[in-house]
Amino acid sequence: MFHAPLVIKSIDNIKQMMEEKNLPNTMMSFAPIIVPIIFILSDTVMNFLNIQGTLTTITGFIGNPIIALIVGLILSIYGLARRFTKDELMSAMEDGIKTTGMIMLVTGAGGALGYVVQDAGIGNALGEAIISLNIPGILIPFIIAAVMRISLGSATVALVTAATLTAPLVSQLGLDSTLVGMSTCAGAVSFSYFNDSGFWVFNGLYGLKNIKDQFMCKTVVSFVGAGTALVVVLVANAFVG
Repeated sequence: MFHAPLVIKSIDNIKQMMEEKNLPNTMMSFAPIIVPIIFILSDTVMNFLNIQGTLTTITGFIGNPIIALIVGLILSIYGLARRFTKDELMSAMEDGIKTTGMIMLVTGAGGALGYVVQDAGIGNALGEAIISLNIPGILIPFIIAAVMRISLGSATVALVTAATLTAPLVSQLGLDSTLVGMSTCAGAVSFSYFNDSGFWVFNGLYGLKNIKDQFMCKTVVSFVGAGTALVVVLVANAFVG
């Protein structure tokens, strides 16, 4: 109760507080985020429509994630440069590098570990072994995707591997393709830990340094979410069957 007047006062003066921070305008604030998304989306659309020509070459170049993000970075620097002095701009960039540098380093290391395991061929071997087991058909894509996620760390690779290995079984086992897709997605998000680059991005951005906190906030939550999704799939499969 005693803090209420202070909160109300801060809300009333929020416009003044934002102006005192000397921030870029709305367009320049959103441009570093929106422009890269538009570039990447344009390349995706052109590839999906299978359009050929000079325009496709241009969108392919600017739609490359690295190029698109560089453009976003340049826009953000430009937006700050219009408001700050050179020294203030360099100081802001230095603070940003200090904050994200370690996250990028650890994220790259975690992603590299996942690719090493993937290139070793462990993924396909495990997937084929799971298919040979005598288990309910709807659980096969979930288990394959979950094992891929645990061993490789990449949800994308887990999805593609599980989908590739289980696609021929959909018609053979009489499974619903939508539920098979849901089961695959549930398994792919089931276990996020050290070899998952997203694990380090999440923990780094939220400042979680204790291993126990990292597991509770990311790994356990992903496990609970996957389990809940699997329950929904099993219930739906019971009614469909």
